[in-house]
Parts: sequence; C-alpha cells; structure tokens
Amino acid sequence: MPTQITLGHIEAHEKLTARLFVQPSGESGYLDCGNVADYKHVPENQYKQRMVAQGGFRYVNDEQLDTVHNKWEFTLDEMDVFNHRLLNLATTPSSVNQAAATAPAGTATITGIKKGRCFFVGVVNLNTVVVKKGVTSLVEGTDYTLDLNTGIITILAGSVTLSDGDDISLTFGNAALTFENYTANSQVLFRGSIKILETNQFSGVPLREITFTGCLTVTAWPEQTGEFGKYTVRATPTSAPTIKRRYQP
Repeated sequence: MPTQITLGHIEAHEKLTARLFVQPSGESGYLDCGNVADYKHVPENQYKQRMVAQGGFRYVNDEQLDTVHNKWEFTLDEMDVFNHRLLNLATTPSSVNQAAATAPAGTATITGIKKGRCFFVGVVNLNTVVVKKGVTSLVEGTDYTLDLNTGIITILAGSVTLSDGDDISLTFGNAALTFENYTANSQVLFRGSIKILETNQFSGVPLREITFTGCLTVTAWPEQTGEFGKYTVRATPTSAPTIKRRYQP
C-alpha cells in the first residue's frame, strides 16, 4: 500500500495550483475553464453564541458553528465560448452566417448622411468597394474613408461632392464569416457538476480532486490593462463536496 502523506513529508508542504472543470446541467462531458492564475478556498462561517449573566454582566458561555458557506474562487485569464457565456451571463449561442459575396453582388444604401460622421455598411471583411452618389463615383480619401475590416465608412467633412442629407450606395464583395450570437444578461447562474483538480510541484498526478453539484458566478470582470484580461469566477456547492486526496505515489 502506498505511503500516506503525513507531516514531515515533502508533499505536506503544499504549493498548489488548480484546474476548474464544469459540466453544465443537461450537457455531457466537462468543460475546462482554462488557465488558473490564482485560486483560493474561502469558506464563510457563521457562529451562534450562548450567553450567561454573572456578576452584573453577560459573557459568552458557548459558541457553536451554525452555518458554513463553502466557495472556491478562481482568477482566470483565458476565454473560450463557455467562459464568454459566463462573463456575459448568456445562454448557449446560436450561429449567424455572413455569406460570401463577389463584387458587385454585395450592396448597401446609406440614407441621410452627415459629413464628418461614421456609418456602418452592415457587412465586415469587405473587398472591391465602389461608393456612389447617384451615378457619380466618390473618391476614397477625398469624399470618404473606409475600413474594410469593420465595414465602417466615414464621410469626410471636406468633401465637395457630398452634402448633409445625401444618400449614397455601395457595391462590394465580402468574405464568408460565422458569428456566435449571444443574448446577454439572460442567465445569472450556471448550474451543473463542478470538479476541481489541485496539483502541486512534486507530482503531475492531482493531489486532490474536489467534486460537487453547484453553480458558477462571475464576481469580477476583465480589466484590460496591457496584460491578459483576468476575471474571477466563484464556484459554490449546493451539495456536500466530495474530496479525494491521494497517497504518495
């Protein structure tokens, strides 16, 4: 039988990292929530005190643990489809396709322009764009500027061909793209099965495996400060956690 990790054993000095996995309710398989920059187990305990009176004052005669609120908090710095759902409180996304078009098959009309302002064509990743006012072709850099990637056209204030209130038309080509379409602020809690694997620097085999039924919530959203965007996720059990701790291999 393997030797149990006891006081004095090198692995009793824990320097841990962890990995967070979740299986959302109604789905199969676990999702990896990505790199964990920091994590901590932060249970909240509430105590009930029993008081007695003696000599004209009251003092604590007994103190008992009343409630335990277990929770694990993870600072993450990777984002995939599921983590994006977490951050946006969103339901499962649907796919929205932008079909490919070969110029001049793509068309758009912008009515009532105002010089100096930006307008969205409605399609991204454009190519071979022709912009007209009626039958008059407009000149890029003189009458307008265009960002092909974002599909944003800016009407230049110095254009002599265009006036406020004019309508312009565009013909273009564009690449095919697929988008994920989310509805945000529609799912506050993410319930399911949660598994936490803790590992230390002495072995690639997890030191502890913690599993429970519970929920995930975001407690801090990303701040883009020049580093990777970090955000905090809280895992809260709604059932008693099951903890497996390995012996020394």
